[in-house]
Amino acid sequence: MKDLYEAFKEYEVKAGSLKEFCDKYHNYAYPAADYEAHKRDLIKDGYTIIPHHDSKTGEIVSYYGKI
Repeated sequence: MKDLYEAFKEYEVKAGSLKEFCDKYHNYAYPAADYEAHKRDLIKDGYTIIPHHDSKTGEIVSYYGKI
């Protein structure tokens, strides 16, 4: 069984920064607390995700890039 790091790779999207990822893929203007949560996930786990219900794409998106 894949770990979550590998499992979410299939949903990876490219962005130049975490802010760009959030700006481009959140379906609402996200509060600073959401950005900080994504930042913590990226630092701790090496990736962050936006679930399908919060994503402009209607699908899960993941980000593995730089902050």
